Amino acid sequence: MEKNDLLQFSDEVRVSILGPDDRLLYETTSTGHHNLESAITDAIEKGKISLNPEDCVFTVSNLTTGVSHKYRFNAHNNLKLIN
Repeated sequence: MEKNDLLQFSDEVRVSILGPDDRLLYETTSTGHHNLESAITDAIEKGKISLNPEDCVFTVSNLTTGVSHKYRFNAHNNLKLIN
């Protein structure tokens, strides 16, 4: 993993949550995250997403560094890079 892929506590991070039909369910921008899981969990809670996280795609964009990737949770609740 490159240094630019890591989150710093001061980084501005946008998390977009897409449902199973690729429809945008929620999007938030925040700071104060040390890792991807923290940023995604925060977005799920703020958006009051009731779907199973395994059914969603999460786009995490670090607005500070310009790095953006898509992730999914697998059946073991591990976050996996998909794009």
